[in-house]
Amino acid sequence: MVLSVRSALLHPVVRDARPELLNGEEGLDAPVRWVHSSEIYEIGPLLQGGELLLTTGLGVATVDAGARRHYVRDLATRGVAALAVEVGRSLPQVPPEMADEAARRGLPLVVLHEVVPFTRISETLNTAIIGGATLRLRFAERVITAVEGAQVEERGLSGLLSAVGDLVQRSLVLVSAGGALVAAAGTSSDRDAWRVLEAGGPRASISVRGRAWGVVAAAPAALPGPGSDPGGDEDDVATALRWLVPALAMEVVRTHRAPSRPDQLAERLLSELVDGTAPADTDVLVRAGAAGFHPGVGDVVVAVAVDAPESRSGLSVLESAARVTGGVLLRGRVGAEVLGLFALAERGDQVRVVTAAVERAWQRAGRPPLRAAVGDPVRSDRAAGGWRWSLGRARAALAVAGTTRPPLPEAGTPVTTSRTWALDLLLRDADVDVEDLVEATLHPLRRWDERHGSELIRTVETHLRLGCSPGRTAAALSIGRQTTYQRLRRAEELLGHPLDDADAHAGLLLATAAARLGGGPPTRSGPVPGGAVSGDRGASPVGAENRNR
Repeated sequence: MVLSVRSALLHPVVRDARPELLNGEEGLDAPVRWVHSSEIYEIGPLLQGGELLLTTGLGVATVDAGARRHYVRDLATRGVAALAVEVGRSLPQVPPEMADEAARRGLPLVVLHEVVPFTRISETLNTAIIGGATLRLRFAERVITAVEGAQVEERGLSGLLSAVGDLVQRSLVLVSAGGALVAAAGTSSDRDAWRVLEAGGPRASISVRGRAWGVVAAAPAALPGPGSDPGGDEDDVATALRWLVPALAMEVVRTHRAPSRPDQLAERLLSELVDGTAPADTDVLVRAGAAGFHPGVGDVVVAVAVDAPESRSGLSVLESAARVTGGVLLRGRVGAEVLGLFALAERGDQVRVVTAAVERAWQRAGRPPLRAAVGDPVRSDRAAGGWRWSLGRARAALAVAGTTRPPLPEAGTPVTTSRTWALDLLLRDADVDVEDLVEATLHPLRRWDERHGSELIRTVETHLRLGCSPGRTAAALSIGRQTTYQRLRRAEELLGHPLDDADAHAGLLLATAAARLGGGPPTRSGPVPGGAVSGDRGASPVGAENRNR
C-alpha cells in the first residue's frame, strides 16, 4: 500500500508529535515518495517531488514575509507532498503568510506541537515506504506471472480477467468502445457485469493498433464479487490493470487474426460433418490428417460441443483438455458453437475421461462462462457416420440442457454428457406423445404434486437413476433420509406397486423423464458457472437460461 499524507499523519511516530493540519486537506491523499528533513531555505531545487518535508523553520526564521511566501510557493511548485513545521524552537508558531500561501497552493501544511526527533520520523516512515514499494514489486511479479500463465495456456479474454481478478479479489469487466459487453470475471450475470461498469471503480483504457478499443473496469471496494471480500487496495488494482491492459490488447489482436490453414481445414470438416455433407470415411480421415488430427488404429473418438460467449475461451478449454487426456484433438468454430473431436485409446470410460478433462481445463482457465456437452464414443474408423453421430449427440445434449431441468441436481459444473440426457434425447427424437405417457404412468403422482406442492415425481426419478438407493437420493436432493422414505412410501402407495418392480422400472424412468422434458423451461434462474456476458460473435448469453435445481 502506498503511504499517503493522511496515513503518514496517522502513523504512531507522527502522532507522538501531535500533528495539526492547518490547511491543504484536499492534498491528504497524495502519495509520499520519501520523508526528508532540512533547515535550508533554498531546499526546493534539491527535491524531486512527493516528499514529506520536516523542518523546525530555522531557514525561514530570519527572513521577511515575502521570502517565506516564496519558500512555500517553491515547495508547492516542486511537487512536495506536505510541509510539516515543528514549532517551539525556531518558530513559536507558523507565520500567517506561510499558512496563507500554503492554502493558496493547496499544499498540506502541518504543525508539530511536540518534539520527536526527525531522524526517528524519517527512519520509521521511509522504512514503511520501502517496504510498501517492495510489496508492490512483488505483487506486480505475481500479476505478471498470472497474466503470462493465462497467455501460455491460451485462456482467452475471460481467462485473463479471471487470473488477474483472483489476485485483486475484484470482479473485472471488459467492454468495447462501442459499449458491448465482451467478457467478465467474478460476475454471475450480465446484470452484475453492468453494475460493475456503472459503479465507477478503477478502470483502464485499451488501445489496439493506435485506436481506442475498449475499457477494462474493476469493481470498487464497496462492490465485491460474489463470495469475496472487498478485495485488494486501489494501488494493487491499478498495478494489476496496468499489466493486464497490454495482455488484453494482444489477445484482441490474436482473436481477430485469420485462422491458420489447419484451423480452416478443421472448421470446414467439422461444419460438413454437422451438415451431413462430409464425404466417405477414407476422405474424412485424409482431410482430418491434413488438419493435424491423426487418430490411432483402434482409438475411440468422442465429440464435445461448447457454447461460450467468447469462442476463444471455448477453444482454449478444449485444447487444455486434450493435453490432460494425452489424446489428439480436432477443434474449430462452427456457427455459434465450438466443436471438438477427441481421439483416445480404447480403454476405460472415455466419456468420463473427456468430461473430467474438460471440467479440469475449465477450472484452470478461471471458470469462464460456457456450457459443454460430451457426446457418445465411436470407433475412429467410422469417420463420416460415427463422428457425425457423436457430434450430433453432443450438440443435442447441449441444446436440451439449456432448456430443461437436469435429471439429477447439478454439482456446479458446466459440463454434461449425452448419456445424462439419453432418455430426454430419445423422447425428443421419437414420435411419442409425452403428455399421454406421463398421464398414463404418473397420473396419481402428478395429481398429488399439484395438490400438495410436493416433488414426488422428481424424487422418484432421482431414486430410480441412483440405483434405488434412499441414501443417495436424500443426498442428491439435499433432504433428510426420513423425508426421502416418506416420499418414496407415498409414491408406492399412490402407484400401487414398488418402485423397484422389474416390470415397472423402465416405464417409470421413461415417464419421469417425459414429465421433466414436457414441463417447459426451468422455473428458477441460475447462472452458468463463471458468469455470462455477451461475446465476440454476438450470441445471446449462455448464462441467461433458467435452471431448476
